[in-house]
Amino acid sequence: MVVAAPGMDRKDFQVETAEDMLTISAEKEKEEKEEREGRYNRREYNYSSWSRSFSLPEDCNAEKIDAEYKSGELRISIPKTAIKKPKNVHTIPVA
Repeated sequence: MVVAAPGMDRKDFQVETAEDMLTISAEKEKEEKEEREGRYNRREYNYSSWSRSFSLPEDCNAEKIDAEYKSGELRISIPKTAIKKPKNVHTIPVA
């Protein structure tokens, strides 16, 4: 899974799992502006935050999920659990 998030830092992200959900959230302070004029001071803050949740597939290993932020993209690897091979199937004829 790849999430485009240019201008962010690794520390801005929080990735967590709870039961069968994966939640990705980010918060970044973009700008702080301060104006001083006579007896008045004005200070403005600009924050950006978002959160997304996804259902995890039943055959994933939630304990081994890995996240990496590089070149403006958050890449999340969700490994599958070992695939169980079906047992030998034997058809029994009905008389």
